[in-house]
Amino acid sequence: MKILLTTDTVGGVWDHTVTLARELDAAGHEVLVAAIGEPRDERLAALPPGVQVVWRPYKLEWMADAQADVRAAGEWLSSLCTLCAADVVHLNQVAYAVHPFSAPVLVAVHSDVLSWFTEVEGKEAPAAEWSAYREWLRAGLLAADAIVVPTAYQGHLVTRHYGVPAPRVIHNGTHLAPDEPAPRPDALVLTVGRLWDAGKGVDVLDAAAGVLGPDGPPVHVIGETVAHGDAYQPRHVVSHGRVERAQVDEWMRRASIYAAPSRYEPFGLAPLEAALHGCALVLSDIGSFRELWDGCAEFFPVGDAAGLAEAIRRLAGNPRLRERLATGARTRAARRYTAARMAGEYIELYHELARGGEAKRRRADALAAAS
Repeated sequence: MKILLTTDTVGGVWDHTVTLARELDAAGHEVLVAAIGEPRDERLAALPPGVQVVWRPYKLEWMADAQADVRAAGEWLSSLCTLCAADVVHLNQVAYAVHPFSAPVLVAVHSDVLSWFTEVEGKEAPAAEWSAYREWLRAGLLAADAIVVPTAYQGHLVTRHYGVPAPRVIHNGTHLAPDEPAPRPDALVLTVGRLWDAGKGVDVLDAAAGVLGPDGPPVHVIGETVAHGDAYQPRHVVSHGRVERAQVDEWMRRASIYAAPSRYEPFGLAPLEAALHGCALVLSDIGSFRELWDGCAEFFPVGDAAGLAEAIRRLAGNPRLRERLATGARTRAARRYTAARMAGEYIELYHELARGGEAKRRRADALAAAS
């Protein structure tokens, strides 16, 4: 099967794409990755040799003054679909689905701006600024042959904001760490994410580190502090800025506690990766984290720095509790959130779409012959 798989170079969509492309390639499918934005060389190196990559430096649908780029990107992807004779188009962005693709189109909604506003700001996105975006996404969702979300939580938000039926849930997955995690006798707290994005809640972790004070466990954060006009400079945590993938893995192998203070997280690849590396999880009590990790993580109220500090303090002072939670999270991840399971569910859906597309073409050919 030939699959046109789109991605972008902002956030976790690229990592998700690499994981899925590896599995599809290993299963014998032909994959063309079309990236919006220019991937860095080390990111391209993560893809297997059999996967082709092309890219264009277009703005994404949520960026300012993106209308011309969204249209141009959609036209480019539509032409790519025809040129590579794709059997299925898997879009990891939504607006492009309105274009006339020659193959069935699956749209995966990894996150969206309207949901970010209601979950992070507690209010609807300003209509004057985001009405065009809303219409682009609604039109793309209605045009798609299938809609996928990484959690039921994100599915409810998509239905709420765009008026489409409940999407299909395919949980994200990643590859298992090759070795059993080494013991971590010392408490070290880590989080990975865009510090400039209020949705990631790094300000809450920073405040919690202030509550813990100098006698608390060290708290480290990895991620860009400035982007797209937004910025955040932490005061109490140790900030390392953006680092390469290998360094993220190294930090996850060192940390004993992974804190995810997100206000909005449609899935959360970083907590999953941390769990597989042997970290105990401390998570904000949002719908996606409850859906994925209930019973094997420590939860605290969203935005509650004191509650987060107390949860960290409890785990830092109780190695047996840390070990129990870490083991539970790793077992959950290894059973439910693997790359192989995720790819298998996508492949099943691709076949469903391809069969439907072939039937549609046969009906169209029959009608044309009859007329």
